[in-house]
Amino acid sequence: MKRSSKILLSVFFLVMVFSLVSNVNAIGESDQIVEVDIDSIQTQQLSNVRTTYLFREMTQLTICANVYLDLNINCKASSIKEKDFMLQLEGDNNLQVTMTCTREENQLGLMDGNILRVRNRNMYKYQEGFIIAIECVCGCQCQPECQCICDCECDCINECDCICDCECECLNECQCICTCGDECCFNQARLRIKATNQNMFGKWAYYAEDSGEWVTVPTTIEDGYLTAQVDHFSTWTVLVPISLNLESIMLIIGICACVAVLGIVIRNSAISYKKRK
Repeated sequence: MKRSSKILLSVFFLVMVFSLVSNVNAIGESDQIVEVDIDSIQTQQLSNVRTTYLFREMTQLTICANVYLDLNINCKASSIKEKDFMLQLEGDNNLQVTMTCTREENQLGLMDGNILRVRNRNMYKYQEGFIIAIECVCGCQCQPECQCICDCECDCINECDCICDCECECLNECQCICTCGDECCFNQARLRIKATNQNMFGKWAYYAEDSGEWVTVPTTIEDGYLTAQVDHFSTWTVLVPISLNLESIMLIIGICACVAVLGIVIRNSAISYKKRK
């Protein structure tokens, strides 16, 4: 009886732990919240200012960088619904960042419930309902009082060797430096999305256009967020191993708990029956 009680207590403890982890609040507080009533926004963001862009009061994208950002964000919030995504950037130059968020991408095999075989040949399921394509190029460094719109074309030998040719239209007189030389566009970035019961064991993955494969990267849970440190941008999403997801584990735990309780009831009934005889 004592052993059965310990099993039930362990099951209850696991359920509580999973519930607490999946309901951790967002990391820190944003310095400002920008409400966006449409599907896109073009804006500038100052360095070291954590800003949350809330699209249609549903999908929130929180961005923070140590450099000045020229942002162009497109987000299909009406189909994505409630998601909590964070991007943290570290770079040496001002950056121009384009982000496109969607729920499904049929051409990439990302339809709700689809099973995918990734580069390591393991099978994963797409059920996150969040895809983000990110492009990043070096921006123009202008004097603080300058208001400039720059159109850049970059020739990159590799991720960290880019020469950018930019044409800038400035609203006032100033000087803008629009070449990056041999410096990287960004040093590193962190992708985060709120951990839930559905994606608890998921991994961040990117689409490798050269091979047409999805590639998973090391992913951990930090402060209630699925987190991956990345060194390049492309199309990213979260994939869940089909043999290991929280719903399946909770179902197994629930069945085991029911079997254990049923076993206790049957054993106690048998003992009582023997005593009566």
